[in-house]
Amino acid sequence: MSDSEMVPRSRLNEELEKKNAALARAKELEADLASLRAEVQPLQAKAAEAETLRAQLATATAEHDTFRVGVEAGITDPEGLGLARYFYDKVQPAEGEQRPSFADYMSKLKSDPTARPKGLTSYFADSAPTPAAAPQAAPTPQAANAPAKPAAPAQPAAPRSTAALPPPSTGAAPAPAPSPSAAGWTRENIADPATYAANRDALLKQASAGLASRLGSR
Repeated sequence: MSDSEMVPRSRLNEELEKKNAALARAKELEADLASLRAEVQPLQAKAAEAETLRAQLATATAEHDTFRVGVEAGITDPEGLGLARYFYDKVQPAEGEQRPSFADYMSKLKSDPTARPKGLTSYFADSAPTPAAAPQAAPTPQAANAPAKPAAPAQPAAPRSTAALPPPSTGAAPAPAPSPSAAGWTRENIADPATYAANRDALLKQASAGLASRLGSR
């Protein structure tokens, strides 16, 4: 190789420095990329969680709309609401027409009972059957063949008392009954407990005197 074709050492050193700088930069970028990946990985998990929550929110919103529209149309039973959604999903619009919204579909069923599917009719509040009266229990054969019990005889009315009512109380102590004389004792006086108790001794003396008189006359 001639001297004119040889690369100057200074040029080789310059190229070597560029190569080493590029390698160092590549290592720095690889470190930055690894750091970014470590930071992005939790964000990716949160992004996936956000997508799940977004789908759950859409489902809850659809269920709430179904319930609200069903209640407005007169259906409150969860099974009836599910059937309403089932029949709505099977609606095929005519050619050139758009499919009605669920709210419009239920509004039509509410206003036009003839348009209601047979499996959904009983769930509307305006078509609920009235509860039948409970059947009366049939009498048992023993009760049917048993003789009728005679009616109890009427009890006679209690006789009304004709005794004079005592005078109204004035709050003062009642005056003691007058003691009859020995000759004034009668059965009525003796029959009065108060008079008998107050004159017991006089009564016994009179009885003793009468008994002695009868014995002496014999």
